[in-house]
Amino acid sequence: MPNSELAARIRSAILTHPRHYDPTAWLGGITLLRPDTPPHEADPLCRTTLCVASYAVHFTGHTLEVVDDPSDSHGSRATHTLAYKPGSEPLPVWVVAQRELRLTGNDAGRLFASGTRAFTVLAALAQLASGMPHVDWDAIPK
Repeated sequence: MPNSELAARIRSAILTHPRHYDPTAWLGGITLLRPDTPPHEADPLCRTTLCVASYAVHFTGHTLEVVDDPSDSHGSRATHTLAYKPGSEPLPVWVVAQRELRLTGNDAGRLFASGTRAFTVLAALAQLASGMPHVDWDAIPK
């Protein structure tokens, strides 16, 4: 069963601080967010944004960190956002978030997708918060 309490907390955070929600970036505005720092207090200009997956890992005590990969043969660098707790191996945010929210691959993929609209995300989180075993995507108005 999905973690209904965590889904409700994420939904509440998005509704309470909508300018800190951005589905297009795992973590935006800063490169490190510790679990004891609320996103709306993370930087003086309040540019910090999180997606659903990042909220899930942040609220479950993980540090979020944007890291650069080494340059490839063309000089290009890629960045990745990882989640970890002290003493644990850093993993991609979406992996940790899917585990913490206890979602199916389909629900995680759709909920974490950058193109999923905010009202769809809020409706899906409301379903999960109510105790549904999975998201009924067809019941969410387009």
